[in-house]
Amino acid sequence: MESVPDKRVLAPETWNELKRDLSLSRRQADVVEQLLQGHLDKRIARELQMSVPTVRTHLCRLFARFGVEDRCELIVHV
Repeated sequence: MESVPDKRVLAPETWNELKRDLSLSRRQADVVEQLLQGHLDKRIARELQMSVPTVRTHLCRLFARFGVEDRCELIVHV
């Protein structure tokens, strides 16, 4: 059986520290982590077992909170 490569962008310790520094809720952190892995809304929704509109709501609130216009700026901000 083949193992699935770990697609984490940041080490777990670094990610936990960043989540604390940014004061992300658990679900916001889940969405951002999926976004950092390059996943689109539909895949994020499937992976996190939520609807696509819920994913978009989380993203819109994160954009407003951090004063960014889109997911690219959000990734750079994070």
